[in-house]
Amino acid sequence: MRGETKKADELYKWFLPLLRMDTVPKFVQLIKLVQQEAGMGHERVRAPRCVMAGAEHKAALETLKAALAKLPKL
Repeated sequence: MRGETKKADELYKWFLPLLRMDTVPKFVQLIKLVQQEAGMGHERVRAPRCVMAGAEHKAALETLKAALAKLPKL
């Protein structure tokens, strides 16, 4: 609305990989993992869900760490 489309585009491109984490079947586990990494909770989940492990866990952490390393300055 203020004509800051460049800033909005930069924010969208940064946020999109994180938003995509909320569109998969294991979104609850991903949210809990992000909460843990932010120091605001733990990645434990209630049954029947299981904590993420292996390649999925590693990929999620890499996505989060990459996003935090490129946090846009708005």
